[in-house]
Amino acid sequence: MKNDQLRLNLSITTAVTVLSLKTELLFDGKHIDPTTSPIDQFTERIAELNKLVPQPGGFSATQAQLVLLGVIGAVESYMRAIVRVSIYLDQTALNCARSLNVSFGAALHLSKELLPEALLERTSFIGKKAIVETLRDLLGVRGNLPLGVEQSLENYIRVCHLRHCAVHRFGRLGSGNAIELGFDDHRELLEKPLVLTYASLQEAILICETFVRVMNNFLFSELLGRVQFTSWTWDFRRDRRHFFKYYVSFADHASSRPSLSAFAMYRELRQQLKDHLGSKKKR
Repeated sequence: MKNDQLRLNLSITTAVTVLSLKTELLFDGKHIDPTTSPIDQFTERIAELNKLVPQPGGFSATQAQLVLLGVIGAVESYMRAIVRVSIYLDQTALNCARSLNVSFGAALHLSKELLPEALLERTSFIGKKAIVETLRDLLGVRGNLPLGVEQSLENYIRVCHLRHCAVHRFGRLGSGNAIELGFDDHRELLEKPLVLTYASLQEAILICETFVRVMNNFLFSELLGRVQFTSWTWDFRRDRRHFFKYYVSFADHASSRPSLSAFAMYRELRQQLKDHLGSKKKR
């Protein structure tokens, strides 16, 4: 005769009873999104996160992991914002987005400006595949990525593997992340804890910042490279309206290394186009 499973009700630990968390009270319903460029928003978030970096004298590796999570979150936020901006800025990206589906709830409740966010609901920008597929499927990027973009992406993904250890294993190195990081160099470190130092945390933050800046340059160049310049006069006073919508979407004014002025950037664009046309005539 089969033994019935005995269902016990033992309490080896004491559980504290808490009321249900009212999550609807935890979000700022009066918040208005800033009108600054995505990279300026990223820079401001990194500045806030840097205030949380434990100083060398009292450095906490656990606190450093939490800062790293915030930095990766800032990168993901940048990617979502720049994709959203690009879809409404660029006709090719808009055409790519038109063929994609969004949920009924998103279509019902999101404003037109935020609707592209619904296309990214299930996208997490912590893996190379997701980032590359977004560039191709949503922004219409074709061909191989420039070497500088590839290198900065690879470095960023390595930092993302550290984030994975911190989120899912409380800093322990799992076999999957060890394989991605290079198994031969990490085989002896399996199940060992991540110990970020002040210097390594700063390096990881710099890698994330570099990725965002390289991506920002790439997309600015990519989208401007698709423009039909037939209606441009190459007089800044007359072309300012055409050029400025691209400039304000990508310009960096919040960091210690700000972008060139709109006029200087316009002259750089004009010169590169002139050089390009000159090289074509010589062929």
